[in-house]
Amino acid sequence: MSWKLSIATGLLVVTLPGLQAQTAADAPATREDVMKFLEVTQAKSRVEQVLAGMARQARVSAEEGFKQRIPDATPEQLSRVDALADSIFKNFSPDEFVEAIVPIYQRHLTKSDLDAILAFYASPAGQKLQKETPAIMSESMEAGGEIARKKMSAINQKIETQIDDMAREEQQKKDKGLKTEPAKN
Repeated sequence: MSWKLSIATGLLVVTLPGLQAQTAADAPATREDVMKFLEVTQAKSRVEQVLAGMARQARVSAEEGFKQRIPDATPEQLSRVDALADSIFKNFSPDEFVEAIVPIYQRHLTKSDLDAILAFYASPAGQKLQKETPAIMSESMEAGGEIARKKMSAINQKIETQIDDMAREEQQKKDKGLKTEPAKN
């Protein structure tokens, strides 16, 4: 019985350091780990940039939609449309978005993952990516906004046509119903 205990103890002594190393490498990322990563990657300013881009796109889309309905819109009317579009994004908080993504990063990345990613951002390539990301995002949002505007115009037209058709059908049903009902005395 003692030789079995000796073998088990020996195996435990040999494998324990590997298990500890694996546990340390796979340790979950803490809130502080994620916040450091988000700070280095300037996540808050990226969220602010995305929100500003969305607000710009909403303003352009709102103006275009208004001009389709009222082709001779006055500057005052367009100013009101702009104010309405702008008001949509005033209640969005970049901090709220950042707080919401912390647990997501914690679920998907370990402490060692974040350490490796942060090492990349400290490298020349990582520094260049950091420097160029705002311009890349801005240009990407402009390109995406243009695609969305083109598609949304056609989609909005299709929706309006279908709604008009449905309204016309309903009115025809009502008109037929009035004609077929006998007069009440």
